[in-house]
Amino acid sequence: MEKRILVKDRYFVPYIPYERLEKAIDAVAERINQDFKYFDGTPIILCVLNGSILFTGELMKRLTFPCEFSSIRLSSYEGTLSTGVTRKVLGLTSSIKGRTVLVVEDIVDTGKTITDLHALLLDAGAADVKICTMLLKPEVYKKDLKLDYVAMEIENRFIVGFGLDYDQLGRNYKDIYILDDRKTQAMKHFLIFGPPGAGKGTQAARLIERFGLRHVSTGDLLRREIAAGTPLGLKAKTLIDKGELVPDEVVEGMIASELDAHTDVEGFIFDGFPRTTAQAEHLDAMLAERGKKVDAVLSLMIPDQTVFERIRHRAEVENRVDDTKPEVIQNRIDTYHAKTEPVIAYYKGKGVYREIDGLGTIDEVFDKICAVMEEYK
Repeated sequence: MEKRILVKDRYFVPYIPYERLEKAIDAVAERINQDFKYFDGTPIILCVLNGSILFTGELMKRLTFPCEFSSIRLSSYEGTLSTGVTRKVLGLTSSIKGRTVLVVEDIVDTGKTITDLHALLLDAGAADVKICTMLLKPEVYKKDLKLDYVAMEIENRFIVGFGLDYDQLGRNYKDIYILDDRKTQAMKHFLIFGPPGAGKGTQAARLIERFGLRHVSTGDLLRREIAAGTPLGLKAKTLIDKGELVPDEVVEGMIASELDAHTDVEGFIFDGFPRTTAQAEHLDAMLAERGKKVDAVLSLMIPDQTVFERIRHRAEVENRVDDTKPEVIQNRIDTYHAKTEPVIAYYKGKGVYREIDGLGTIDEVFDKICAVMEEYK
């Protein structure tokens, strides 16, 4: 089973693996076969659409007596909460008058849907109606109607997979997953800004360890995708080899892949992206598609003179001769202001921009950042 899945805007974690479902279906099919072994007639196996499609298919493969298939669709769910109102959407595809009907449901919780359907079938002329459900929530099922066959009992939690959905999504998973409220609420998305020499990389590394975040650096992503030979990496390498800039859509594709590949972390911290207002808008759209948003932009502020001194010192230590030239350093500072200030204005307009004094020791600056981030826990 996957560790964690995203269905629309909610996260779900593993609950019941397919192997356990198979064993439960084997057992319930055996009980049904015994009861219908000498049945005089041909019962109708009635699949309740859409949730019980997978269960019905697996069950019918195991039934050893003559039977007819039909279907009906009712619903009492919108999102993750029951509306308490059963609506008939699709009618029966076979006549049930005078027939024995075995209703196959995916899950029974409050029992509103199944008791309404039971009454509806009897009113339509069925001679007998038996109920088979893959899952039962005994904690909330308080109806008098007897359920003839129950494959498995579960706790009263919202689940998806094996035919069960969240707003029509998630039915295709062969395993069953349970709603993970804590993780859904915990995931956060931070951006760390600052001029060259502000210590973004150093602080990001410490924040990752402290808050369980995933570090997203566009430079690291490019190198990793190229090394792995992915389609995006190959495209980026071709452009780089030609001396061309990697376009936004390639970088954004890598970021989207990173978001989707790590759904089990507490959140992300972006370093070096976005660099332009257009990239910021695209990041917002990317997160919105996943039901997320930028929670805070952490901007490490240090004076230009400090930037100048730190860049020159780093260049001397790392023997970067060109970076020790005053005009080169000043150009980097000017470029930072020209490209970054519009992005800062964009996030100020969103109300998520937070300035942090970047002067002081590494520990002192880290404590300042943590004080801001604690507000978003």
